[in-house]
Amino acid sequence: MSLQSIRKVAAVSLLAGFGFSTPSLAEEGGVLGVSVGLLNIRPQISSPVVGASASNETIPVVNFHFYITDRISLNTALGVTRHTFTAGGAELGEASMVPLNLTAQYRFMPPGNRFSPYVGAGVNHTVFSRQRGAVFSGLETFKDSNGAILQAGFDYWFNKKYFLNVDIRKFYIETDIVPVGGAKIETIDLDPLTIGVAVGARF
Repeated sequence: MSLQSIRKVAAVSLLAGFGFSTPSLAEEGGVLGVSVGLLNIRPQISSPVVGASASNETIPVVNFHFYITDRISLNTALGVTRHTFTAGGAELGEASMVPLNLTAQYRFMPPGNRFSPYVGAGVNHTVFSRQRGAVFSGLETFKDSNGAILQAGFDYWFNKKYFLNVDIRKFYIETDIVPVGGAKIETIDLDPLTIGVAVGARF
């Protein structure tokens, strides 16, 4: 074995010792990944008139990842969240949100790394449903919202098939507060921050 070959073998062994893998562990173009986990939703409401706030909630979530190339991927998450809204210590009611969403992600590390951080941006269409409560029952149904998403996170590949995903997103969501048969009181910004942890596989 030549000196150059020995150096290559030593370099590969050293990288393996620090937790790096061969390129087969990295994302590949045209690959679908599915992960299941938990998502914590923290609404960050701006409501200058009513002074509303909403409860933090944790829900199950399913993520779909489509790797277009080894650096670019698309992602969507499926989940329904229900929050309790209050103002001045009094309960206003409850409402559910279904945030239909799609983000495009850019991955910083080249193929061959177990640790794969990314940033992303995208859009959401959020549907409100199941308004309940003494105050909410007297309001028009919250209108749907279209807004942006900012995202950051990472995948950690256990092997060429299974991975851990940690993801943080900032949703921009707004809706109107309108009494039944009355004039609009205000437009509130919900703008939740979400933190997700999931385990998945690629196919």
